[in-house]
Amino acid sequence: MTPVERDIETIREGLRLLLTNKFEDADRHWNEALVRTKTRKFNPGEYDPSGPFAFVGALTALLYGLATLQNDQLTTALEKLQKADELANASKDWAGKTVIKGLCMLLMGIVQSLQGSKTRGIWLVLRSWLWLRLLEAEALNYEGPERSLVRSSALLSLGIFNLILSLLPPILTRTASWCSGLQGSRETAMEFLRLCWQEDGLLAPFAVICLVGYQVDVRTWLGEPHAEEPFQEANRALEWAEQRFPGGIFFEGLRANYCAVNQDLVQALEYSNRLSPMAQEMPALGLVMHAKAASYAQASLDWPEAARAFRQALEVYRKVGRRSLVPAMAANAALCHELAGEGTERDEMMDLVLEYKAREDKKTWGMPDKNAFAMAAKCKDGTWEPRMELFTLMVLRHRSTMFMSPAKIETMLGMLRTMADDGDGADRKAKSILLQAEILRQSSRFEEAIAASNLGLELQGKISKDMAKLGCMQYLQYIIAASQFHLGKLSEAQHALKKLDAAPRNHQLYYSILFKTTQLSRRLGVETKDTYLEVTVPSRDQIRFEAKLPEGTAEVEWDFTLDDFSISFTAYFEPEGAQGKGSKTMLQSLDQYQATVGPASGRFEPPGPGTLVLTFDNKFSMMRSKKLLVRVLPEHLILTSSNT
Repeated sequence: MTPVERDIETIREGLRLLLTNKFEDADRHWNEALVRTKTRKFNPGEYDPSGPFAFVGALTALLYGLATLQNDQLTTALEKLQKADELANASKDWAGKTVIKGLCMLLMGIVQSLQGSKTRGIWLVLRSWLWLRLLEAEALNYEGPERSLVRSSALLSLGIFNLILSLLPPILTRTASWCSGLQGSRETAMEFLRLCWQEDGLLAPFAVICLVGYQVDVRTWLGEPHAEEPFQEANRALEWAEQRFPGGIFFEGLRANYCAVNQDLVQALEYSNRLSPMAQEMPALGLVMHAKAASYAQASLDWPEAARAFRQALEVYRKVGRRSLVPAMAANAALCHELAGEGTERDEMMDLVLEYKAREDKKTWGMPDKNAFAMAAKCKDGTWEPRMELFTLMVLRHRSTMFMSPAKIETMLGMLRTMADDGDGADRKAKSILLQAEILRQSSRFEEAIAASNLGLELQGKISKDMAKLGCMQYLQYIIAASQFHLGKLSEAQHALKKLDAAPRNHQLYYSILFKTTQLSRRLGVETKDTYLEVTVPSRDQIRFEAKLPEGTAEVEWDFTLDDFSISFTAYFEPEGAQGKGSKTMLQSLDQYQATVGPASGRFEPPGPGTLVLTFDNKFSMMRSKKLLVRVLPEHLILTSSNT
């Protein structure tokens, strides 16, 4: 066996260990492989495999850390990816180096997005194109002894990149495309991933994970109707993987999702429960298993079982000391207990929600937990509507209704119609109609979905500000656009999308709608509004922008991306009224921020109405003007330039 053949076999064995759930063995395998390369003497024409070894080792650490719910798993994975990037950078130029450099940047972007740095994470993902764009010429037709690694890695990299790019709305890719001229499409992504799988190269299993994940989960989340061809392809890919990696948790989980979307909940639960033996060592598997069980029980309208599963899921999080999402899961359990008529258990869960709200050791709760706190308060003062709250979560968040049998769908539609007819409140009727319309769209009953949506839109102007803030009317417009598209009525779909684009964007369902309509807009050729402002700051000058923050603004975010060189930046908040004169709160200050660092971002929870002031200072530059893109969120806030 030649040295190159031994390197390839090392990678093959490490991936086998990883994909058959032997995470610790895989981690040890990669560490030992890296140690061996340090003392190895390379013959002329051989390439140092340290970069590839370190990259797959970092991927192993990331997956194992996520599975075990380790506190610093993302930070550890990021450090390992940076090390892999350094090792690849130190090697001589060849196609394999290009692949690893692109993969490292791509995965570092994904990790940073998972850490909450979404703007920088997306920027890194898209900046990986600077390396990946070279692969079609350098790697796909590579003929050296490392071909089985280089070509497979290139196909996977290009497939993942094109898939991510095709899913991201233009407002999230504007800065990176402005900087690096990237391009990509979903069709191209699918072709690369299929080739990677069908050629049975080293990284074919990961192509299967991406391919099946898209065809089964992402397509349905994006609102595309059930189609036989994509599901048949997903089934063939899963059968391929199950033969080679029996019992692998990644493929067991994908098979459970496949069964659920095909409304075979008995089989879905069976596959999900196969994760149970490993849940003690890897708590995230227990969390996934119980969360899936809760979703499947909801799809069966089995409220006691759904409540039990939610309670088991939150206990997994509590056992490892996690706090985020515990209130949300407890609120879900309370809703299911309420519908099951289990008042004592409901109160236990709501008390737990309020207990977490009162904790002093965490202040930055996510939106699901904040919604749980609001729901608990309504429960305690008797103003909540548990059935409507639960059905909203099932239809718009959990997608449990996509797993329902036709009989259960009719049962739920009947309950929603009854709720719409009970009383004469416009809010109750509008939300009930929205949920009916979305279930009908999910069930490919497009004519009925359009009729229901038009009925709901008649309530515009009658609903409360809170209901308008949900985004009820905007979501109904999306349902009409999607349904018209799938009926082949393209001009009607375009008309609905344009109406939606002109509607207010400061609502809770904005991003959910945005990702779904991105696909429709691209296929229909409809342009959407751009939220970034392009700015040129002259040399020896500065530009100041202001955004008025009205009462009730919960959180403000800003970010900017610099084209080249550097710029100084400050952000401060000035409260409204005489009381606030001279009382500025500095929020962010960056001195000669370098473009190579990527996007800069910040966020702030204003204590009341006032003005957000952003200043870009280029006075230190004697010759060069600076170009940048800047935006503030929520999108209804308007940036205006002011002289300083």
